[in-house]
Amino acid sequence: MKRLLALASLAFALTGGAMAQETTVPETPPADTQEVTPAAPQWTGPEITLQTTMGDIVITLDTVGAPKTAAQFLGLVKSGHYNGASFYRIEPGFVIQLGDLDAKLVYRAPKLKTVKLETETNSHALGAVALAHAEDPDSGQSTFYIDMGENAGLNATPGAPPNTTGYAVFGHVTAGMDVARAIEAVELAPEGGPFPGKLPKTPVVVKKAIVTKPE
Repeated sequence: MKRLLALASLAFALTGGAMAQETTVPETPPADTQEVTPAAPQWTGPEITLQTTMGDIVITLDTVGAPKTAAQFLGLVKSGHYNGASFYRIEPGFVIQLGDLDAKLVYRAPKLKTVKLETETNSHALGAVALAHAEDPDSGQSTFYIDMGENAGLNATPGAPPNTTGYAVFGHVTAGMDVARAIEAVELAPEGGPFPGKLPKTPVVVKKAIVTKPE
């Protein structure tokens, strides 16, 4: 298992002292990452629309397989937390990530509650949406990512105790995958951000995140 990169220390440097509580998924894609066709929608939970500067992405939440994680995300959407959030990690074929930094890379989630890991039924297929966490599997808050490939290496470890490994998939992109692809293809800055070389040269921002289909 590749070493996790601590976003906490990076956010501390970016914000002049505001210590982040989250980390992220591994720095590089698992060796078996490959291009696949998105899975057919399998959930009928609430729908969230991320109105980004490059178009809309619709996420259908999995309130059955990851109820606590989906509820955390839904609550953050309703509170306006993701309005102004920027994509700060672009790794083609792996993930696009956002949630706790704005376009100026200011950390914006210092007092959010954490959520216990839920990985018993999930799968990191293309278009899956999952919550990032630190080395503590129960430390996820608001940072999330969209899988841009078949990332089986991010699933729970077979044979491990339930809900102790992997990352919680709490939804799936059910419309706007073309927008996610466009974001994946943006020009990247050679430096800057918590992941040098993976930050969009021109910020890609969530103008507003809204609930478009309620519970």
